[in-house]
Amino acid sequence: MPRVVRPFAAASAVALCLLPAQAPAQDGIQKELAIEGYNNEAIYTYAESSDFRRLGRGVGKLQIRTDAGENPCTAFLVDATHILTNYHCIPGVLEDPRIGATEITSVTWIAGFVEPGRDEETARFTVNPVPVESSAELDYSVLEVTGVPTDRFPPLPLSDAPPVEGMPFWIIGHPMGKSQHISREGCRAARPPLEKAPEAQSGQRVRHTCDTLGGNSGSPIIDSSARRVIALHNSGNRNVGINYGIPMAEILAQSKVLKTAPRPGPTPKPLPMLMSAFPASLGVGGELSLVADMPADCTPAFVDISPSLQLTPIPLDIFEKVDLGPGQTRYQVTPTSRYAVVVQEQDEKGEHRIGYLCSSSGVSDAEQLKSALRLVVADLNKGQLSGKVTLDGGTVDYAFKSYVIE
Repeated sequence: MPRVVRPFAAASAVALCLLPAQAPAQDGIQKELAIEGYNNEAIYTYAESSDFRRLGRGVGKLQIRTDAGENPCTAFLVDATHILTNYHCIPGVLEDPRIGATEITSVTWIAGFVEPGRDEETARFTVNPVPVESSAELDYSVLEVTGVPTDRFPPLPLSDAPPVEGMPFWIIGHPMGKSQHISREGCRAARPPLEKAPEAQSGQRVRHTCDTLGGNSGSPIIDSSARRVIALHNSGNRNVGINYGIPMAEILAQSKVLKTAPRPGPTPKPLPMLMSAFPASLGVGGELSLVADMPADCTPAFVDISPSLQLTPIPLDIFEKVDLGPGQTRYQVTPTSRYAVVVQEQDEKGEHRIGYLCSSSGVSDAEQLKSALRLVVADLNKGQLSGKVTLDGGTVDYAFKSYVIE
């Protein structure tokens, strides 16, 4: 498997993706930024029962047509008649000299655009292009939308909680105007999580490491533990490889329309076991990002399985451990982590499976691990990348992901 190394510095490289119609960068600030090594995934690849699919029902593509063309953004439902997006999307599109628009001809909120080619599942709702309220300084606009069935597209709950360093986030939106995607791997509050906003804005801004592209403007930044919107994504800085959002606490303090969601009653059910490896294929020198979500009482054993079925244990101490909230823990290795997982010349080419076995009592015993792996490999060879196997000592759960060394 790829070798574990300790990089000299934990700094991310960045790849810029800017919609042509957006304003020129100043001091490295761009409307969107893709942080190399992370993954912006099509959300339809996950089960409809997952919490981020449920939250994503209230997130839609904002189709803005002007006399100069069309510009996509993202907006999300905050109550039965209002959506929230960035000021620089509406009405700021008319203030951008590169666009040259003088009139907004129509605005449509497209909900349910989850999978390409399945237009019958989408719904289009007319949006009043004149904001109910807006703020250039906080880069937000509240827009009126009509006719949304909230049982099908429920509003997202808002939170005035402050972000905490390392807090795991989800960003759900429509990058480049495409079907709904989620940024989940390596997506968290940066260090430090807040900084003073630039002169053109007021207050503070949230710093985060989530992968975004043009069209993600107006996406909700969701605290994945509380399942609440904690900030409004709006920009990034290519010089430091960080994305930014407006703290929801500051927007809520100014808004006369938006309200903080009631505090939760029952504890949200934990996320299912998940294993992610990104990119899906890489060559010599390529760095593999790993993210594993699991129950908090799990004692994981990570392993890489080569095409020839050579098993290589992965040391647990190379992973960053993040508390996702009640009952859920994330283990991750990303470009900002202390350790890196890098492909070496001698690594076997072809499809590898990488993942973990989990039980509350642990699977550190060599014989128990070997017995469990025999059963897991049999399942993996049938295409079953997650599930459970039964041993004399009890049940062992597992979750794996495939990647290819070229």
